[in-house]
Amino acid sequence: MALEPVGTWKSTLAALPPVADSSWASAFASWYSARIAFISPDPSVFAAVGFVFTFNAATFQAQLLTLGPTDDPAAGASGFANAWEAAILASTALVAPGSALVPPSPPTTFSVVATTVIDPTSVAAGKAKLLELAAAPPVSDANNSQFPVKFREATALLSITVTGTDSTPTPAGPLPLTAPFVPLN
Repeated sequence: MALEPVGTWKSTLAALPPVADSSWASAFASWYSARIAFISPDPSVFAAVGFVFTFNAATFQAQLLTLGPTDDPAAGASGFANAWEAAILASTALVAPGSALVPPSPPTTFSVVATTVIDPTSVAAGKAKLLELAAAPPVSDANNSQFPVKFREATALLSITVTGTDSTPTPAGPLPLTAPFVPLN
């Protein structure tokens, strides 16, 4: 599946009940976890078998709880961006054997997947997108908030790199195989 449309991100965030205590962090982390649950490798680049992305919501919530009230938009944006970065870097992505670079063939199909890594450069790009919230105007209607827009844009910048061995038959193979910077969407 792919990421939900931005309208869904907006409406689901706007539907969260307003709270005046620390439960907002749990609600926001749960909201984001539900949105990112739909992330998957771009099928035009990578045919994933058994893809699993486990977002570290506990890290996200814990980081959000450290944020204090602020009148400084840059400090607020930085706090959310840092919390997101920590949670994404603590998250895991898994790809099963049989996954392949498109178009699949023995030299592009993984017989063994050794590692699946969330690319740090994509996380940095996503964090930069969230820092743009510092320039977002305040709104009274949550449906007009830039938070869901920027969080979706940051998520859409994520990518993974998969390493392992291909499906080239012996005696020539299997050979090392890397699928670098596979976009997630």
